[in-house]
Formats: sequence, structure tokens, C-alpha cells
Amino acid sequence: MKIVADENILALDGWFGKKVTLQLVPGREINADHVKDADALLVRSITRVNAALLEGSAVQFVGTATSGTDHLDLDWLAQQGISVADAAGANANAVVEYVLASLATLIRDDAFDPWQCRVAVIGVGHVGGALIRRLQGLGIDCVACDPLQQIVVNVDYVPLDEALQADVVCLHTPLTHDGKHATWHMLDRERLSALRPETVLINAGRGEVIATDALLELLQRVPEQNVFLDVWENEPSPSLALLRQVTAGTPHIAGYSVEAKLAASRCVLTGLCRHFNKKIPAVMPPVNLPLIVHDERFSIEPRVAGDAGRTDQQLFADMVLASFSPARVSQRFTGLYQRAAADNNGAQVFDSLRRELAERREFSACHLHAAAYSPQLAGWLHAAGFVLQA
Repeated sequence: MKIVADENILALDGWFGKKVTLQLVPGREINADHVKDADALLVRSITRVNAALLEGSAVQFVGTATSGTDHLDLDWLAQQGISVADAAGANANAVVEYVLASLATLIRDDAFDPWQCRVAVIGVGHVGGALIRRLQGLGIDCVACDPLQQIVVNVDYVPLDEALQADVVCLHTPLTHDGKHATWHMLDRERLSALRPETVLINAGRGEVIATDALLELLQRVPEQNVFLDVWENEPSPSLALLRQVTAGTPHIAGYSVEAKLAASRCVLTGLCRHFNKKIPAVMPPVNLPLIVHDERFSIEPRVAGDAGRTDQQLFADMVLASFSPARVSQRFTGLYQRAAADNNGAQVFDSLRRELAERREFSACHLHAAAYSPQLAGWLHAAGFVLQA
């Protein structure tokens, strides 16, 4: 058996015996020559899987280590009898923590208080549902907007125009082009213009949900509008002008964490084993993780929890940003991207920075002493996902 896989799918080495050939290739470089004699293809979102790639190949199975599948031509794959497995929900926790870190940035920089705000979550699938549950655990008021499913209980569902009037708007919809509730350019010029200047907009779903030109016009007209973008139109070459204008812009890394990558690998490996009638390993992948690993380039030093005069909200933000700071990623991304864009190398920066985030850990990798914090702060940290010990 021959398997072609994106080289950045974590922990594939060591799972296949002598009868399996594993060929690792950069995701953007996978082409028809690589897969013509392959039995299975394992990809991420940067590889388009369609007739142009697989026509005439031996591929029977496609696994994508991502929640979304808009990079796969599912209709064509189904017509060819090619089985598909995805990793829906594998990165949900990482994306939720990205949103919390974005809010923590505002707490630190703008004296923002999410406990006095309403958060609207637009798109309530794996990620949106997980975000609502986390916000509810933190005691933050939230509403949901999703005309296609209402799977989360104990939350009010509101129409889109009402959701856009919330204090924080988080986008977690899939990308769809057809139908009554198509999401392509869902936030167009008209809807963006209706946002209140104080509304915070966070998009960690699909870049094409927001019309780039319209958002750029809004930010030029209302520069104080806080916008956090992790996803973009025209990836991996997003608008440099928009990157310069947003509060924080990151290269599609909200769902990037060691834990999310391992969960995604488990999903595609399980799907592959089932398709080829192979035994599913009891434990996979075999990776030993240190308790705490943080990349200092993208985190900040936490202040002492007992700092006099600092509120629990500020201390909470300090601990979140000590684990992961989108603003630090944004600072590095913007600096490198604007220099590279002049030489048409922006896409290389986009991908290289994603690789730098390979060792980002989730809050659960941080074990804290509960006695160091007030009961309220300890409760928030626990609800956010940190591990508190007596």
C-alpha cells in the first residue's frame, strides 16, 4: 500500500509497517504525479482534492486532518467511489482558546470586560457549540445564530441582524455558496456598515465569509473598530492593506495546537484503518508530550497573581496570554509579510509562520496552584481549560 500525506500532519511516522510506503510531501506541492499510484491521500486544507488531482489515480481513500471540507470536491469523490474521512471537531478546543485569547488581548489593552458584554456566536457546529459552552462556563452572556441547526441547549438563538448588534461577534460558519443561507460574503458592505463601532468582530472560521473590500472600507472609515482575523480571502496571500488595519491578524492558526493536531491525526488514521479493514491501534499517535511547552515568541510573561491593584479580569487575561497571544503572532506576521509581499513571497511567510506554531499547547498543558488565586479567578481559569491543583 502507498500513502501520500501532507508532511505537516502530525505523528504519522511509525504507524505503518514494511508493507506500507509513506510519502510525505509539502501540502501545496502535492500533485497528480505524487498520487497516481497511491492508495490513500492524507491532506490538510491547503490541498485542493478534485478531479484535476485524482483523475486516473489509484486513490481509494482521502483523509483530511481538518474540520472543514470545502477544499474537497465531495460530489466528484462520491461519484468515483472514493471514501472520505475528516477531523470535524478535532480543533474545536484550540479555536475556542484562540477566541478567549483575543478577548484577553482587549482586556489587557483596552480595559475591555467580557463579563459585562454579550457575545454572539454565528455558526453553531463543533467549534461554535464548544465556544458557547465555554463562555457559559465562564459566566459570559452569549447568544447563538444558526438557521440550520440548534444543537446547543440553554442558549437563545437570534437572527443574523440581531446577532450583529452584540458586543462581540464570533464567526464559525462553514463556507457555502448556494442556498438561502449561503455564507460566502455573508458579511457584505451593508451588514458590516450596520456594526456598532464598539462591536468586536472575530473571524476564526472561513475567510470568504467576510467581503475583504467592504471590511477594509469599514476599517478605514472606523479605525477604532476591533477586528481579529485568523482566516482570509485569497489565502495564503491575504490583503496586506487589511492585515495592516486589523487589531490582530494571524495566518490561519486558530486551530493549531499540538493537541488539535494529534486529535486530527487520530481521526484520519482511524478512518484509513476502517476503510482498509486494518486494526485500529488502541493508542494513537505515540507521542510523548511534556507537561508545558510554550513558544516564547508568541506568549507573554505572566504577572504575579497577587499583584496589588490588578483586577481578576486583568489577571485572567495575563494567564491566558502567557499561554498564547494572538497579538504576538500578528506582530510577527505583519512585519514579515509586508517585507515579503514586496517580493511576491508573502505566501511563503504565511506557510512558514504556520509551521512555527507547531508546538503551541492548549491551556490544559498549564497546571496552576489554585491557592494562588481568588476563588473567582480560580473558577474562571478552571472554566477556561487550565488545570488547577490544590
